[in-house]
Amino acid sequence: MLTAMKRFLQLLGEMSHYRLPQAKLALQELAADDELVIVVPEQSLAGEIQQWATSQGFTVAAPKKILDGLPRWQLSVKKAVPVPVEEKPATAAPTPVAAPTPPPAPAPTSPAS
Repeated sequence: MLTAMKRFLQLLGEMSHYRLPQAKLALQELAADDELVIVVPEQSLAGEIQQWATSQGFTVAAPKKILDGLPRWQLSVKKAVPVPVEEKPATAAPTPVAAPTPPPAPAPTSPAS
């Protein structure tokens, strides 16, 4: 059985327009149940990564600020393990039960003369 891996990606020295594509690429390479911890310099980038990863089905922990020198944001993204779906045999649709028919109305009688 394989164990989940925890990886780290720091996007602190990268040019700003390369950060999000690099994060996406790294996330797409994750195996099921692996975790990627991403460190970025801006809260807005952490939010963008969080939004994209969530839309792709990843589990994302709320970004947290690292108070170590320069401001940095860290978020943890985990690739969910696909849940096997048990196929059930198709059931026949229930047949509608016919409503009872009302009794026939009595025939009109002619007036006695």
